Order: sequence, then C-alpha cells, then structure tokens
Amino acid sequence: MSHSGQMTTPTDTFSALRGHAAIGWDLDMTLVGHPASGALHDFIRATPHIRHVIVTFRPTSTHETVWADLAKLPTAPAAHCFLAAETIDDELAASFQRLRRYRAQGLYAGPHSPSETLYFHWKGEVCARWGATVLVDDMIDHVRLGCAANSIQLLHPDVFR
Repeated sequence: MSHSGQMTTPTDTFSALRGHAAIGWDLDMTLVGHPASGALHDFIRATPHIRHVIVTFRPTSTHETVWADLAKLPTAPAAHCFLAAETIDDELAASFQRLRRYRAQGLYAGPHSPSETLYFHWKGEVCARWGATVLVDDMIDHVRLGCAANSIQLLHPDVFR
C-alpha cells in the first residue's frame, strides 16, 4: 500500500523495503503463519542496518509469547534482530473485541467508538513513534486509518510471495 493507503505492487518489494530506515512488522499471519514468513525472516536477518520493530495486536499480557512463538520457527530471526516488540494494551484489545461482538449481534451500529478509533490508529502511531515509515501487516482494514494518519506506507505480506 502506498502512503495514501492504496495497494501497491512494486516489482521488487524487498528492494523497496531497503529504502526504509525502520520497518514495522505484524506478527500473526505476517511473521508467523504466512506463506511468505520465511522470506520475510531472511530479509530481516539480511538487513541489520534497518531498525525492525514488531507491532502486534496481541495483548500486552501475552508479550512473552511473541518471542516464544518466533523462536519455534526454524527460519525466524532471533530477538536481537528486532529493536522492540510492541503489544496492544489489554484493556483496549478487550474493549475492541467487545464492540466487534456488539456490532456482529446488531447491538451497536453507530460510528467508530473512541476505543475503536484508538485501536484502528494504534499500529500507525506505534510505527511513527519508532520511526518506522512502512508497516507489513495482513490486517489492512484494521491498520489503514492509523497508517494514513501517520504517513506510514502499508504493505500486505502477500506482495512478498
């Protein structure tokens, strides 16, 4: 995705990533569980001059599982390859999930609530705080607003397959 949130398909996506000083990486279904995960792992290991930051919607209470789940993968980069791993606040994650259930049940159909707005902007704000100018994430609809608001380029991991 471009800065405007539009999908881009660069001819050499990894070459395009090399131009960034810092990259935000989603964990689930991006670094873990996506068909391109191995290629993403190789890129991270091959570019120690780039600051790599994991930005995941996993709640803070599960922070340690980030490193444990990566360590289970034979191709995964070691923890020292990353500057940090940011996990979302437990309360914000729970509030967002509650509201999703309410919407699915037809109990709430209004505009985004304050917690939904915080949730949808969270990854973009975290990337901006760490100086990441691009985020690789499979949940485009959940991160598009925050990335656009913070001028973070957005790429889906499918472009690396």
